Amino acid sequence: MRNNIIGFIVYLLASAVFSPVVGIILLAIKENSDRCHYYGGEWNKADIIIGCSAVALGAAVRYLLFNYFNIELL
Repeated sequence: MRNNIIGFIVYLLASAVFSPVVGIILLAIKENSDRCHYYGGEWNKADIIIGCSAVALGAAVRYLLFNYFNIELL
């Protein structure tokens, strides 16, 4: 459970700061590694759902900050 929370925060921040594409790439790399090493070749659907929801939330935060509130990066 602790790793799921840390992963959620990492994917959320990566999606909000860089872009949702970066969050998806990080999620795909991490889950593929976990699939090969821990889950015997099977995808862990719960981890994928948690990661995708974090990326979606990060994309929403990024949209609100940069488009709605007109915050610009230096």
